[in-house]
Amino acid sequence: MVRKLPAHTCTPEPSGRFYALLLKSELKALLESDTFTEVLIGEELQTGASNEDLLHLAIGSLIAFLQYNFLGPRAKDDQREASVETSNHRAQLKSDGEELNVNVVRADCLLVCKKIFERLINLDEQGLRLRLWYQRYLLVHQRCIDDLTHDLYERFNGNVAMLVATLEDVDRALKIEIYLEILLGFVQFKRITKSEQWLEKLESLSNVALSVEGALGVRTKFQQNPLPQLTLRLQGVSELELPDATQTHGSFQLPAILKLEDEVRLEKVKFVNEQENEDLQLPALVQNMVLAKLYFLYVSQPREQLTLEEIQPYITSLVYQRFGPWATRVAALFLNATIEATHKRTVDRSLRQMEDLIQQFDASSGETASSTPVADRLPMVFSSWLISYWQMKEKLADVMVSLGMVKGALDIYQEVQSWENVIECHTVLEMRHLAAAVIKELIERNGPTVRLYCMLGDATDDVECYQQAWELSKETSASAQRHWGNYYFVRKDYTAAIGHLRRSIEINCLQERTLLRLGYAALELERWEEAAYAYRLYTSFESHGFEPWNNLAKAYIMLGEKPRAHKVLQEALKCNFSNWKVWENYLLVCIDTKNFVDALNAYERLLELKDRYYDKQVLEIIVRAIVLGEQDADGTACSRLKKKAITMLGHACAQQPTNGYLYELAAELEDTDLLKRCQKLQNAYRGYTQSNSQWAKTPDSCSTVVNLCVELCERSLKAFVDGKSEGARFVALRSQLSSARLTGQACLRSANTEAWPICVEPLGALQSLVDNITTELKQAMGQ
Repeated sequence: MVRKLPAHTCTPEPSGRFYALLLKSELKALLESDTFTEVLIGEELQTGASNEDLLHLAIGSLIAFLQYNFLGPRAKDDQREASVETSNHRAQLKSDGEELNVNVVRADCLLVCKKIFERLINLDEQGLRLRLWYQRYLLVHQRCIDDLTHDLYERFNGNVAMLVATLEDVDRALKIEIYLEILLGFVQFKRITKSEQWLEKLESLSNVALSVEGALGVRTKFQQNPLPQLTLRLQGVSELELPDATQTHGSFQLPAILKLEDEVRLEKVKFVNEQENEDLQLPALVQNMVLAKLYFLYVSQPREQLTLEEIQPYITSLVYQRFGPWATRVAALFLNATIEATHKRTVDRSLRQMEDLIQQFDASSGETASSTPVADRLPMVFSSWLISYWQMKEKLADVMVSLGMVKGALDIYQEVQSWENVIECHTVLEMRHLAAAVIKELIERNGPTVRLYCMLGDATDDVECYQQAWELSKETSASAQRHWGNYYFVRKDYTAAIGHLRRSIEINCLQERTLLRLGYAALELERWEEAAYAYRLYTSFESHGFEPWNNLAKAYIMLGEKPRAHKVLQEALKCNFSNWKVWENYLLVCIDTKNFVDALNAYERLLELKDRYYDKQVLEIIVRAIVLGEQDADGTACSRLKKKAITMLGHACAQQPTNGYLYELAAELEDTDLLKRCQKLQNAYRGYTQSNSQWAKTPDSCSTVVNLCVELCERSLKAFVDGKSEGARFVALRSQLSSARLTGQACLRSANTEAWPICVEPLGALQSLVDNITTELKQAMGQ
């Protein structure tokens, strides 16, 4: 039976000789056409193919490529035909020096796509179909390269702007699907900020809100007391008025989630409210929206248990859908198996699920795979999350390693030529020399490649292998330089590592781990310019994560570029608002750059984050700037910050009531209300004497307390004399003056027990002030 490709999957116009072949799924005829061969070898087209024909040929080639590498089913005859290709095809598909994964088959199909799309794009074609399929090709091309490449990202990012410009009159459902593809593209390139922006645009366009909430339920068969469990909530789905998945995908046979078969854990959470246990059936487009949010959370969040708990409701909602897109189900099952491999009660199902998914790909594995033709696997495939055949095989081997099946995993790793894992397995088996032997044999049998030489260098710790890989690539391989630099990096030879890591970045700058290593090595060697370059480039790609921002700020500080460090640390704080070390760095930079408003905010935040935080020098600088009316970084007088500083010092004093210097600084800011100033000086005296009962035993502490007491008595006396006419405050002023007299007398008694020369003069002044205060109080009482 010949099945037609769904119209919404291809969206070609109904014309041209390749169009009929596309509709009939006769992809083999497309690949055997003269036009395909002419495009592949780069000859002038003799067949008279129009641009429309070329676009349909590119679409058919891309679909065929997907079947061979991502979708299946692929028979043995297909695999034999797919292996017939030249290294020249692969060489033309290199991007930023990065090669296609060695497991990619039928690279000629991808190359034809590349040539056709570049030809049509160069003709300045701006149509929706061309831009949409060009984007799909770019994302598939990137999935076939192990490392992200800057060239493909820049093309994708540029194409997004052109594509969006064509969507004004597009049907809402199709527009949502295209937004989904763009969102998943940015997730694939790990551009988290861009992904967040497109997720917001998608939610705004669709008015569908996805969230998780808690509901009482149990996870195990013997659990008596239900506990809060997370469940998925969707709002706005019905307003979209989309057809049910039974109408759009009702005839498709989907891979199912296998039984857990555990004696303790339930198949899924059982909620107390029976309505929560019903599997809400979603339209196909909404399923893909759930999948996009799922993979966004998985890629953007750290791999912590809490994060995995948060995304589990998204997975559960997808794997229990009765109908929907085939690729969406595979992506959900794959991620579920990946997560379950980390838990001892679910790792067995993870292993069986991976094996089942691999059988879905290989038509020779049985009836299951062959019963789902490629035409049923294609609908909405580009708005799902494509997973390659070799990725599934490698994940299966990973699960086997977690179960201790190292030798079986080793065979799979060798089959998919995952040499890093082969080396690790041989290391576990204490036979690391065998990894080198396998790679050498492969080089002798099939000829050398850049990747094999790099892996041989990793297996033998022979830097000469990296040199050979570099020369073999004609000095164009970012991978060769990366492996070379990593060799020196792990041995802490940072001087040698920097040269190779920098060269790798110059070839392909979209290497986040390499950028981080380059930055770290530069920091260790105090090569601040190099460190600033690495972290500046990293943060331009990935703005999440406070550590790169913090390290960039450190490099700027050491280069004397403190205003830039101030702005950079603001970005670091956006990523981690609760890290007191970043706040402290920010505080010091604010002081150095005279951003006193930010400094006060930073100090306030540090008081919240760190118990009894105190930086005397910083506070002195802030108070002096306010008292003297110095100018802030923006040229305004700091005196406007007096109220804010008093409030902040009040919080600091509340945390440390025995820190006399804090009260002293707070008193210095009270230059309009003498009574408040005197009260704070009184608290300062109390703080000094309570925190150090032996204050009179050393000249420095004795001098500090006596001088403070002199100021207290002076200010109290002046406030009383000046405020005699203020009837409302007279009682308070007299009370303060009385307290100052008692304080002065106590200070005189303690300080006079020691004959410190430094205290002679202030003690004389204090005695005179106490006498004057006594006289004033007697007169006041006489009145």
